[in-house]
Amino acid sequence: MKQNRRKHGPAFTLIEALLAAVILAMAVGAITMPFTAGAQNEQVDARRTLAVSLAQEMMEEILTKPFDDPAGVMTPGPEPGETSRNTFDNIDDYHGYTEPPGCITNLDGQFINTPASVGLSRYVTATYVYVSGQDTGQPPSFIRVSVVVKHRGLPLVTLSRLVYSMR
Repeated sequence: MKQNRRKHGPAFTLIEALLAAVILAMAVGAITMPFTAGAQNEQVDARRTLAVSLAQEMMEEILTKPFDDPAGVMTPGPEPGETSRNTFDNIDDYHGYTEPPGCITNLDGQFINTPASVGLSRYVTATYVYVSGQDTGQPPSFIRVSVVVKHRGLPLVTLSRLVYSMR
C-alpha cells in the first residue's frame, strides 16, 4: 500500500505568522513615534508662544500707566476702590494682580480660551527699587515690574522691566 502524500507548497506556519505580526506591530510603533513626539512638541511650542504673548501684552498695558499715583500713594498694590485692571491708575496698582488658570483675559475683558491656554496663569509684581547712590529719604525713582506666566503652577515665561520716573 502506497500512501499518497500530498506535497504542500510553500506556506506560513502559525509561528511564522505570529512572528510577522509582532515585527509589523513594532515597525508601526517605531514609525508613528516621531509623529506623536512632533505633535507634543508643537503643543508645547504653541503654549510657550502664547505665554510670551500674554506676558508682553500685560507688560505693555502696565507701561501705559503713569509712574506716580494721582493721589500720591507710594504703596504697591491697588488702592481702595481699584478692584479691576480697568480701574488701575498707575503702575504699582498691578502689584499682586493674579489671573488663575482659565481666567486670563485680554484688555477688553474677554477670556483667552484657546487649547494652548489650558493650565496657564498670570501674576504681576511691581516693587519700588532704590539704586546704588540714590537718596533713600526721597521717593524711589525706579519700579521693577515682573510678569510671570505659569503652566500648571510652574513658571513658563518671566518678563521684567525696570521703569524710571521722570519727575
